Amino acid sequence: MQTDTSPGTVVHVDPPVARVDEPFRLTASGLPPGEPVTIRAATRDGELREWASYATFLAGDDGTVDVSTAAPLSGTYSGVDPTGLLWSMQPVERGPRTFFVRRKAAPLRVRVTVTKAPLKGPDKSETGGRELASCEVDRTFGGESVVRRVADGRGLAGDLFFPITGGPHPGVMVVSGSDGGQLDHAASLLAAHGYAVLSLGYCGVEDRPAGLRHIDLEYFEQALEWMAVQPEVKGDRIIVVGLSRGGELVLQLASMFPRIAGVVAGSPCGIRQAGIGKRNSDFTKPAWMYGGTALPYVPARFNLRRFVQLYSVFVFRRPLRLRPVFEGLLHKHDLVVAAAIQVERIKGPVLLISGTADELWPSERFAELVMLRLAENEHPYPDEHVRYPGAGHFVCFPYALPSMPPMTRMSPVPVFTMDFGGTAEANAASARDSWPEILRFLAAATA
Repeated sequence: MQTDTSPGTVVHVDPPVARVDEPFRLTASGLPPGEPVTIRAATRDGELREWASYATFLAGDDGTVDVSTAAPLSGTYSGVDPTGLLWSMQPVERGPRTFFVRRKAAPLRVRVTVTKAPLKGPDKSETGGRELASCEVDRTFGGESVVRRVADGRGLAGDLFFPITGGPHPGVMVVSGSDGGQLDHAASLLAAHGYAVLSLGYCGVEDRPAGLRHIDLEYFEQALEWMAVQPEVKGDRIIVVGLSRGGELVLQLASMFPRIAGVVAGSPCGIRQAGIGKRNSDFTKPAWMYGGTALPYVPARFNLRRFVQLYSVFVFRRPLRLRPVFEGLLHKHDLVVAAAIQVERIKGPVLLISGTADELWPSERFAELVMLRLAENEHPYPDEHVRYPGAGHFVCFPYALPSMPPMTRMSPVPVFTMDFGGTAEANAASARDSWPEILRFLAAATA
């Protein structure tokens, strides 16, 4: 929808409805030639928080600005970046750091405005620029090209997403990290590229354990069996995708179940880590179970060193970085050997994606260890490890999607900040650049 509040001024987005991974062109015309104008984008996340970005440009001699070719004078991003106004959005309301929340597959409605006076920040109410024109656009996760239906068998907490036309389609199962819920927006986006995708929740959802402890892997085995007999799914072999603890999980599943044809693991770990207890304070219980037996894992215990670290976090307001904790656990040789996932048993190719600035755990090192084990055991598939310099823990799909605001730090309470690593710029770049790598890998693995 286009609204012109100044005669002759037009802001235009082409196309006005597009997937989050599709290119678009944002232009403004009818502007005062050679004068500064500010373009602002705003939307609301899944928790109804308003997010906004801005960029100030000099209008050309012809009174136009083309965001796809012009670098802003100032703003929430720098340099020429057609999607900069989208990924650089920040919370409008000041307060503790938070993540942009989006899990549903519903489209994001983005309002774009052009003002004559430069804005100083994403909150327009604080700066009062005179509005010249505005429009609204939709960024979708597949939109009307994707069908969704409930996974209605075997007690699964999930939904199947698949293209509305054609089929059957190669099957993919997407799992989340330690939060364990469904990533429907990611599953829908992938389905738009020609896949039948199961978005599966395994903890933190109804009828499943509340947290990441004692998770029975038979549940995922049943999900794979369910997918194999669905009419929308081509064949009986499935690709699995996850990030963080989800990356650990998909490596573990693929090492056990021959039905899995390939793995995409972002910020992965090839060593089984402990479960996460109540209030995130107990790391002595197992995460994964099979046949009623806990799989070996590396427990983490509270000691003086961790006490000093937590003390500095709260007293000196330093961000909490857990990477040193996990690096220390690597020195527990016997436990690490027992907890190592037998990735050489995976019956398909493996794609690992990591960021060099991951501050949650050393995912680059973890991925290198997985690749080393695959090579030592002469794994007969084209395995890959793609690294992104400067990127943090949320480096790629299914958490980091193209053009979406990146996740770097989070403050659950004002005195506590969790640092997941990277910068907004680096994480946005890794989300954008890794996406075609993932699609290329999936196409080859399902050919």
